Amino acid sequence: MQKYQTEVLIIGCGAAGLTSALAALERGATTLVVERSCYEERGGNTRWTESLFMLKSGQRNFELRDEFWGSYAENSGYHTDPDFIQEAAKDYSNWHPNVKTAAFVDPELLSVFADNIPPTLEWLAEFGVTVDMEGLSHPYFIKVPTLPCLNGGGLQVIENLTPEVEKRGGKFLFETTASELLLDDMGKVSGVKATTKNNEPVEISAKSVILASGGFQGNPQMLVQYMGPQARYLRPVAKGGYYDKGEGLRMALAHNAAPAGDWSDCHHELVDPRSGKAEALVHIYQCGIVVNRWGKRFMDECPSDFSEWLEEPCKAIKAQPGGVAYLIYDDQLHSADYQGWRYGVRSEIAPFRGETLAELAGQIGVPAAALEDTVAEYNAACVDSDAVEYGAHEPATFDFGGQATQGLAPNKSNYAKRIEKGPYFCYPLMASICFTYGGLRVTPRAEVLNFSGEVIPGLYAAGETVGMHYGHYTSATSVLRALVFGRLAGASAAAV
Repeated sequence: MQKYQTEVLIIGCGAAGLTSALAALERGATTLVVERSCYEERGGNTRWTESLFMLKSGQRNFELRDEFWGSYAENSGYHTDPDFIQEAAKDYSNWHPNVKTAAFVDPELLSVFADNIPPTLEWLAEFGVTVDMEGLSHPYFIKVPTLPCLNGGGLQVIENLTPEVEKRGGKFLFETTASELLLDDMGKVSGVKATTKNNEPVEISAKSVILASGGFQGNPQMLVQYMGPQARYLRPVAKGGYYDKGEGLRMALAHNAAPAGDWSDCHHELVDPRSGKAEALVHIYQCGIVVNRWGKRFMDECPSDFSEWLEEPCKAIKAQPGGVAYLIYDDQLHSADYQGWRYGVRSEIAPFRGETLAELAGQIGVPAAALEDTVAEYNAACVDSDAVEYGAHEPATFDFGGQATQGLAPNKSNYAKRIEKGPYFCYPLMASICFTYGGLRVTPRAEVLNFSGEVIPGLYAAGETVGMHYGHYTSATSVLRALVFGRLAGASAAAV
């Protein structure tokens, strides 16, 4: 058996793990990072993300957008006991244990998160990890406000911080998977058991352990266990997600750690199932109709509420037979003067094309008669079809003109334009998973709590391993969460 000893042991080599390591090293602690991937593929989800930030663009300071607070407030939990909410207004040290471990967004934790975003980003700039304050817009066919992002995306974090950790004396164990927490006689976390190549056992002793190993989007068993049978149709949106198999969460839960976040849900994105490209997004479903394998519509393709444009279509599609659907549109979009719609497609694979609906149906395996009937029924309900202008909307209010179907179920609230001019086109659609919401409850110092609301000595968590999401994901916060709580966890763990 291989044996190692360190002061701070970190599980995971993404944004949370690397910032944890740097923060611990700055405080003089010896540091070891364990990562299940090889060196070349290190970084988990961080390696693949564009790293959009929920900050106001076009300015010098790192100021949160108003949507940050509004989104977390609207998605703070489900039917939370009002007495718990009232008690959460008190000083954190006086909270009842049931409040500390309840399934809602901890306002104290959220405040610490927000307050630490500017100093964390300023700190990272010392290592060449910088923010483009003009930023990028979401990949939709319409123009939406831009969000600041990391120059070079999440890959910049991986490539810049890895050598910084090594330069300061930090060590890495790649192709090594942690599997069990070690506790001393007093119940304090004192290291982990792990395995390396050829299933060779490894034991690492440490004064503190930081779980920065992500969620469980790469574990089909855990997905179905916690999210139900529809989760069998999900796959990670990028290759790095396959490394997130949930061991960090399982290790903590085995020692009575308190869960947080919605374990039955995740952050989704719609992708082309034919593509293996990271984030092969298809976000133009608002411009046509979406049908299932039987050629039937089942969703409002263009709701007026922009917050329903990302998660809700994914949830509707994964509930369909085979967890797949088909976007149908015609040459009125394909050859339109407005070609901005192409910005909403990141798949490198061309759409299916048929001169007739029947020909298209044959290519995608949908009953031709059913598809023709669905399109005819839809066309008859498009009473303002000629008024629809793709790309026309008010960016501030997301007013799309209101050209809706009439007498159709389900309704299409906007962009109800008839599909009647061949050739006809189709992109297949499936829901992919960016990350799971289920995580661990932590204190504002990133200490993991047990179900009694008490700190598990020596155990910390950061990044996606911290549960903070219920319902809809607060966009452009996942990498910020990893960076902020990684730094907090590293500083706290080094002080043990």
